[in-house]
Amino acid sequence: MPHVEINFPGGWVDVPDFEMAIRKLSDHPDEPQVTFKFGVDCKFLLIALARFLALANQLVAVGKLIVIDTTSCLNTHRFFSRNGFFDYLNQSITCLPDRPILSAAKTYQGNSDMLVEIGEISLPCQNKELIIRLGDRFIEHSSANYALAAKTVFSELVGNVTDHSESKIPCLAGLQVYRPFRKPKHIQTIISDSGVGIATTLRTTLKEVHPKLYDQYSKLSEENDIAMVQKAFMSGEISRFGKGRGLGFKSSREHASKEKVIIVIRQLTFSLTLEYTKGQLITVTTEPGLIPITGTHICFDFYVDYF
Repeated sequence: MPHVEINFPGGWVDVPDFEMAIRKLSDHPDEPQVTFKFGVDCKFLLIALARFLALANQLVAVGKLIVIDTTSCLNTHRFFSRNGFFDYLNQSITCLPDRPILSAAKTYQGNSDMLVEIGEISLPCQNKELIIRLGDRFIEHSSANYALAAKTVFSELVGNVTDHSESKIPCLAGLQVYRPFRKPKHIQTIISDSGVGIATTLRTTLKEVHPKLYDQYSKLSEENDIAMVQKAFMSGEISRFGKGRGLGFKSSREHASKEKVIIVIRQLTFSLTLEYTKGQLITVTTEPGLIPITGTHICFDFYVDYF
């Protein structure tokens, strides 16, 4: 069958590597099958893994046949199982050499101090256990001084997913601790959903609840979407529900940025990166023109022993 093959080479796959690899999709938009292959010793950072999981499920949803081939890198296969990747991968996707019969993530859940297995974000009243696991693991690798920040970030971001998602594909959250050689330890926490995205949901009620902002952001453009998402995270003045409901993203950012944190927000065709140190915004980076991945995919990268 005609297909497009996307290869992830050996070594760590970070966001630039992932985005570069999937650009091949734009060259073969009509191919009915997409095959993802992994090189020897290929390792995915959690931020890239969340995007890959969302992309694979979304490609199936639009009628593509998907093959994930980890035959050359069984360590990747084992990591995907341990992390919970296969638990939320659409069942119609072909996995080579096989799809695990038993989920290592469910079998050994909570047994690693380096991760919180990918878990589904459901109704707000059902997320308490996941939020607790994320917060406890984060505090374990930082300090009790982060207890309030962890609770705020995880509970508010999980809550915002239920506000903005409108997705039939499961919304997910997870955590991974990294100890790179001669570099600060950092904790990646991801919140990932395949819904309509922040800008789209904000725009549905923009004229009604934020008339002063309507003229500024109502025009459909990638540039306006970037500006609106940035404002939602930084100022807290914009919300689909009106005054008083836009503080979730802003509050999460303020609690998260007390030391060093890099916040990455991936939307349909762009990514926004905010880097903070000691509460001060250091850099804002935008990357437009990305391969479409629907929804909102947020990563908080905390450098807990930076100072």
